[in-house]
Amino acid sequence: MLRRFVIIAAALMCLCSCAAGNTKSEKSIKEYETDYSSVKAEIIRFAGMADKEFQDALNAEIEQAVESETVAFDSDASDNAGNVRMGNKCVLEISWDEKYNKNDFLSVVEEKYIYTGGAHGSLVREPRNIDTAGARQVRLADLFEDDAYVNTLNRMINELVTEKSGDYKDLWAKPEIQESHQTDFYINDDDKLVIFFQPYELSYYARGFVEFPLPLDELSGYLKEEYRRLASD
Repeated sequence: MLRRFVIIAAALMCLCSCAAGNTKSEKSIKEYETDYSSVKAEIIRFAGMADKEFQDALNAEIEQAVESETVAFDSDASDNAGNVRMGNKCVLEISWDEKYNKNDFLSVVEEKYIYTGGAHGSLVREPRNIDTAGARQVRLADLFEDDAYVNTLNRMINELVTEKSGDYKDLWAKPEIQESHQTDFYINDDDKLVIFFQPYELSYYARGFVEFPLPLDELSGYLKEEYRRLASD
């Protein structure tokens, strides 16, 4: 019978207080190995939100999602245990990166690397954009007054591609906002709205994520009134 070694790392405090709120994030790590797989999965939790019921539900949702991801991976890794004969182990790595935490708004990005065989693994990002003042998770359309924002974002992205042609010379398709980008975005500390495309959407795998950072101050007139705060310092 395979032995499994489980390590739950002590919580790593990320002191991310902001001027407009008291939300802090805390990470723990679930790490273990089997004869044919290796797992290192971060779990992020939040504290200090004004709406504790929303906070607790969000924490539970994230914990359950990470647990489901590890269970699904364990099943796939078991099915692909033959990889160990080639000197490889199946790998799952989950990390969280806090991109923005001020103005009662929080952007965190979950990044997952999964390898269960083949030339390389798969890499995917799943952001969570959280309006802590409104106690809800936000999609891209939620930020804007009306659907005209899509044309505005596409125009700004195309202008960026032209302006920085060297950075985007390896794109094999014209970037356009799709339904998937309702979640494929985050706000960063440079006060920019970052639209990103997953690997293989616009370029080859090694290129990784293709990002388009758009200044929020140039989008302020298109934002809903309650989100114009994101365009301010």
